[in-house]
Amino acid sequence: MDRWKRTHRPLAWLAALALVAAGGCQTVPTPEEKIASGHIPREFDKVSMPDYVLESPDMVIVEVLEAQAGRPISGERLVRPDGKISLGFYGDVYVAGLTIPEAKEKIILHLRKYLSDEALGIVDLDSATGEPKKGPDGKPVLVEPKDSSMVFIDVTAYNSKNYYVLGDVLITGRMPITGNETVLDAINFAGGLMPTAAPQNIRLVRPAPPGACCQQVLPVNLAAITSGGDPTTNYQLMPGDRIIVYRDPIVRFTVFLDRLVAPFQSVMGSILQSSFTIRAVKYAALPATGGFGGAAGAGGRIPPQLPLEPGAR
Repeated sequence: MDRWKRTHRPLAWLAALALVAAGGCQTVPTPEEKIASGHIPREFDKVSMPDYVLESPDMVIVEVLEAQAGRPISGERLVRPDGKISLGFYGDVYVAGLTIPEAKEKIILHLRKYLSDEALGIVDLDSATGEPKKGPDGKPVLVEPKDSSMVFIDVTAYNSKNYYVLGDVLITGRMPITGNETVLDAINFAGGLMPTAAPQNIRLVRPAPPGACCQQVLPVNLAAITSGGDPTTNYQLMPGDRIIVYRDPIVRFTVFLDRLVAPFQSVMGSILQSSFTIRAVKYAALPATGGFGGAAGAGGRIPPQLPLEPGAR
């Protein structure tokens, strides 16, 4: 009995270790009942995003209707890693961290060194005469640069705001966000779940905003979303969200065992290969009367057929 315990106790510890490794350590998610009664944006209860803030590598289009002859300002501009966009002859403008109206105002103020206020559309015109209005001091009355109708700026590619899909999906990694995507959209854009995924174990991890204590972990009930049409956990995605699709526990356990056994298999394979090599050398070194040089009809014996590698027949 004691011998049996000594033999099987390490196996029991090994099995327990394998179960712990397969299960892993996961953050406790927010209960689904609490989510249903909360105000988390979801499929039929979406919220509008705040004003978009430009960052690298967004693409913006800049159009100035009355630029200098032969030096037009038209087309897409990349927000470079240094936060600037290039206006060619007119120089560079730093726009990172600005909203569209703020960037428009800054670009117009920058262009005042090269273009007139009338060309930039920041002079208030009289609707009857079409002439600039004059103030009490006799100078033209200016309007806010962001209200100019001669300069147009907008975002053409939202490249700086992203969400992430990780785990057992066909396509993992970073994906651009436009403000209307849901969890179901993200999984579809990622190519769907792989056969090794655990559909009942999907989480949305939302990073903590500045000043908050911790991140938010929300469970995703994919079966209810797809089969029952329940939008409770089909959350609206926000910039920086992480959707994690965990692997099935049985598959994780199998992978763990494979990794655990792989070193022993490698060692045993090397030992068997060495053993067969030594035996082959011994048979090759036998005398001619009893080895390969002796004829079977002259009293020699036929050498055994050795496998060339372990497991060969």
